[in-house]
Amino acid sequence: MAINPNNTLPARHVFYTATTGGGKSMAVQYAGFVPRVPCLAIFDPYGDYLYKTGSKRDNGFGGKRVYHYSTRRGFARAFRQAWGTRKCFRIAYKPPKPNRAEMLWFCELMWAAADGDRRLDVVIEEVAKWVESTAKEQSILGECMTGGRKFGLVMHTVAQRPTEVPKTITSQSPYKIVGMQESRADAERMMKELDCGFEEIKSLKALCYLLKSPGLSNFSSFKIEMGEWSKNQTTTNLAIDRTTI
Repeated sequence: MAINPNNTLPARHVFYTATTGGGKSMAVQYAGFVPRVPCLAIFDPYGDYLYKTGSKRDNGFGGKRVYHYSTRRGFARAFRQAWGTRKCFRIAYKPPKPNRAEMLWFCELMWAAADGDRRLDVVIEEVAKWVESTAKEQSILGECMTGGRKFGLVMHTVAQRPTEVPKTITSQSPYKIVGMQESRADAERMMKELDCGFEEIKSLKALCYLLKSPGLSNFSSFKIEMGEWSKNQTTTNLAIDRTTI
């Protein structure tokens, strides 16, 4: 059960969306919303953050090793050990048959560990695949989104299509990172969230994004510079003070 509620903690949840090839996972890694030295747990059903020594493609999270576990017991044991050390870690749960039940189990574990005296960053990849509707999400995922802030949880939810994501997720995420969109319906959904024009979303290319920050019509653009898949990748034009995130 989450402990040590702290209502002074700021809202930090981030929602990331872009079509295939738009750079969702790259934004999670390099947009600056996950600390460089994190306590990070990832629901990674398709291995987006696998790490292989010498590989330019499987470079973990921001070039750092991510330890993956395919069983509940293995992941739970590793997570508890890592969280108990009070040191940084990057671990991921990659079930052999990803589904909503596995995602909810992962969120239950995150909620049980949540501590208002400590920050825990949690990434949910392909979140639209694990929800039942676009209405209010009343599961433990919804609890993490609505109540996690005061218990130190920072939820990073990732989806290809924003029209398939519950409003609980978008409304509880004061920061939204919007990349390339494939359909007008998805673009119009994010136009309303950002209070921007259609052309501003239509003109986005791979690794180019609009960032919605707290406040009406408060958005800016940025891109991730890509030479190679390496730890030297940087973000530019990110018009926020990341020390407060």
